Amino acid sequence: MSTISPESTKAPRTRRSGPARLGVVLAVAAAAVLAVGAGVLHAPSAEAAGSATGWVRVGHLSPDTKSVDVRLTALSGGQVAYELDDVTYGQVSPYKRLPVGTYSVSMVPAGAAVTSTPVISASVTVASGKPITVVAYGKNADLKTTVFEDDLTKPADDKARIRLVQAATVSKSVSVETTTGTPIAENAPYGSASGYASVDAGKWTLDLQGKKKAATATKSLTLASGSINTLFILDNSKGGITIVPAVDSAATTTTPKGGVQTGGGYEATRAGLDLVGPTPALFPELRR
Repeated sequence: MSTISPESTKAPRTRRSGPARLGVVLAVAAAAVLAVGAGVLHAPSAEAAGSATGWVRVGHLSPDTKSVDVRLTALSGGQVAYELDDVTYGQVSPYKRLPVGTYSVSMVPAGAAVTSTPVISASVTVASGKPITVVAYGKNADLKTTVFEDDLTKPADDKARIRLVQAATVSKSVSVETTTGTPIAENAPYGSASGYASVDAGKWTLDLQGKKKAATATKSLTLASGSINTLFILDNSKGGITIVPAVDSAATTTTPKGGVQTGGGYEATRAGLDLVGPTPALFPELRR
């Protein structure tokens, strides 16, 4: 194994203005793959964001909250900047490039009228050149939102970077290490994101350990050279925990085209990328 050096299902739909609706994009995406059967997220590089824009992605990490529709609305002017349909547990959207400013993020039950009372809502700030991940997590009766600041700095040659987001409600903290005992994150508390670890690119087997006997899991994965990855730690349907990995950025990805990122304002904001994530066929442990 390589040495790690720590550093500081039904698919949802992206709403579109034209007739095209989305499909599910899964599994293999050439060299930019986190090859474990999870959804592959095409993300920006750290250099891609312009001086007046930032990047936002959204995740549904609440195990007993049914599928939701997500809307990001600019507080200045009230224009809708990003909409996602039918987002289910364990799904995380691609990054969306948006003008800097403050946005309201709201989630309503899937298919509900836009005037419906949100399941949860929060305000987030998009900063110049900064990528963020906005998640709803926790049980439905105590639903929370938080914002994680992402670091898409390119790894060194033949390296990959990896972190975890601890959203499993069944364990107050989790630790992840390789099967040889090298730690990636130790006692990461619930609702937090760990720091990034730098590892050699290639195949890895990871052990996940929570604070109760059932809260253990093992995951084999392949980290592409130049990739940046997040392990989302979630509940499974048997009262334990599971790992849903996502590629945040990879050396072979390019900046998304179209929509706000072209500099055209809000007129094309519904033409975003497909939102992908685990499906019941590949992740039966997330069925509820």
